Amino acid sequence: MNYRKFGDTDLEVSEICFGPMRFAEKEPGSDSRSNTGQRALERALERGVNFIHSSYEYGTRWSLGSVLKEHPKRDELHHIIKVPVPDFDDDGRFDAAKFRLRIEEALADLHTDRIAVVQHLQRYKPNTDEARIADIAAVHEQLGETFARLREEGKVGYLTTFPYTPGFAEPALATGDFSGMVAYYNIIEMEMAEFFPAMETRNQGFFCIRPFMAGLLTDQRADRSRLVAGDRLADASNDAAYARLALLESSLELHVESWTAFAVKFALIHPLVTSLIVGLNTPEQVDQVIDAADGQYPDRDLWNKALDLFRQHGMVT
Repeated sequence: MNYRKFGDTDLEVSEICFGPMRFAEKEPGSDSRSNTGQRALERALERGVNFIHSSYEYGTRWSLGSVLKEHPKRDELHHIIKVPVPDFDDDGRFDAAKFRLRIEEALADLHTDRIAVVQHLQRYKPNTDEARIADIAAVHEQLGETFARLREEGKVGYLTTFPYTPGFAEPALATGDFSGMVAYYNIIEMEMAEFFPAMETRNQGFFCIRPFMAGLLTDQRADRSRLVAGDRLADASNDAAYARLALLESSLELHVESWTAFAVKFALIHPLVTSLIVGLNTPEQVDQVIDAADGQYPDRDLWNKALDLFRQHGMVT
């Protein structure tokens, strides 16, 4: 397993971050799915993964906790958690008590003394940029104060933003409150890559979510003509994504043997990308993804060409 430093911090984490969103049932039990997921986590730790992503919203922390409570590597691990404050129904009001509650819950559930990275989400109903951007100053004043107190207590390390959109990412990063960004990023969704130069200047880091674009960039689904009947990616809502993939393949003359491996390798080309947050549900998936993150990645020139292609077609700004 290879490790990367997050921005200019002292945090060094594995290139693959274990994502437990669907690795277990939401109710504690000894079912097949949860047992397999726990074996996947154990395999990931055995192979050197030291970074785990979680959220109270997933309902799977009970399963993480059952593995981590007595695990010999527990104190060597780093955690990143989602904290949506304000949330959809908070009318844009930052609640310091709720923010602290989410931290304290995670510390107890994960059997750890410190959350290395907090992934902050600023949510509204409806979740429009217009509403969220207008409240950045008010939210961030209280957010900064609350986070600083928790950090003084040794309970948190670094604050990142999950901006949802490029429109929100720019003003959020410009506040200076964040050590980096967590966002969707893969060879089809490169919108956030436009911020990489500015983030490098600010010594910020980046954590990638959805390197497989919800399963599209995998050996099972990259070729749409081979999807099994009823596959969710056969829906018309995915037409644009498949069109982007076809554009990339033809324009860049891509000849990919394994899309699953290629998606991992492409997402790790840029040095700003610290770690890929990947949903891993079986030991076999763990091995496949970690084997792909082997340090042998495509040349940066391919990354530049992909971004330039999307710029030419107006797919990034």
